[in-house]
Amino acid sequence: MTDFSFPEKPDYSFTKKQMLERKKVLKHKVEHIKFKDLKNTNELIEAYSKSSFQARKIGEGAKLYKKELNRGTTIIWSLAGSIFSAGLRELVIDSVRKNLVDCLVCTGALFEQDMLEALGYNHYVQTEEIEDKTLQNLLIDRIYDHLLDEIELQHVDETYKKIAKQMHSGNYSSREFMEYCGKWLSNVKDANDSVILAAYEMNVPIFIPAINDCSIGIGLAMNQSEEKNGISIDSIKDLREIAKMKDLCGDSGIVIVGGGVPKNYSQDSVVMAEMLGYKVKKHRFGIQISTADPRDGGLSGSTLKEAISWGKNDEDMDEVMIWGEASVYFPLLISYISDLKRSNKKELNKHINTNSLEEN
Repeated sequence: MTDFSFPEKPDYSFTKKQMLERKKVLKHKVEHIKFKDLKNTNELIEAYSKSSFQARKIGEGAKLYKKELNRGTTIIWSLAGSIFSAGLRELVIDSVRKNLVDCLVCTGALFEQDMLEALGYNHYVQTEEIEDKTLQNLLIDRIYDHLLDEIELQHVDETYKKIAKQMHSGNYSSREFMEYCGKWLSNVKDANDSVILAAYEMNVPIFIPAINDCSIGIGLAMNQSEEKNGISIDSIKDLREIAKMKDLCGDSGIVIVGGGVPKNYSQDSVVMAEMLGYKVKKHRFGIQISTADPRDGGLSGSTLKEAISWGKNDEDMDEVMIWGEASVYFPLLISYISDLKRSNKKELNKHINTNSLEEN
């Protein structure tokens, strides 16, 4: 019988002084931006669209997003960076539940942050400068200006290990594994809400192309070290599934926050699908929020127009590049469409049939 409960939290011993220091440092939690915080911004975004510089870009991007939602275009989000821990996690949960996104392509770190809060923990504001070597001795991790408890993060590792242990042995795509995690969390009585759960309930696929580079990978590796037939993540199966997703979704567009592997994976789904014999349309629109510079040739800073030359995006792609930091610009982008009632629900997870892929 499957045990739908979180594993025991790892236990560490600290001196009394260390306990007091940890309590002082991990005091002020990061407060998440919520949909209710996005009221009365439409006039501002409209005004932005008629101004200049990045204000105009955020206005143009918001209007483009709204137009494509009304048109019924499949919306693919490519998310990178520590945006969940920084306060945007609940915004993503609400966006999934409000049917504003159809597919998530993300870094694995986002789902260690998501699971950490599903366990009932928080991320914390760093209120004063502390030497990183001191934080290490206190088992506290730092992400620029906010913090998390390393013991709680290890609890995340243990949770993914437990989930993997309860799955039938075999090779899974990252999408299959994350769907199972959502199903598992739906049965846990004391779990907090999460992006994983919302995506499961809305049948929104989650692809994590570099899933080994996070707590999920650590948890699965821990399980394999104890279980002879522990599950594995099949990255090629993953590629075949995102290609299938692109075949199923019809007209599509991408909203990119940050860059890295998720950005390329979501764009490259077009080429993957074509090379596997599907007749697909290239991405018709794109919105990118990034502070990366295109001049160093790196992927994160590359323009969406550059990807046209690679055959990933349509030659007539409607695209908006917003140069800015996501914790500021992403809520503004979402605020413009937060009240939109979208008629069609894609539920792509229902239609990506791995078994039929293997038969073919």
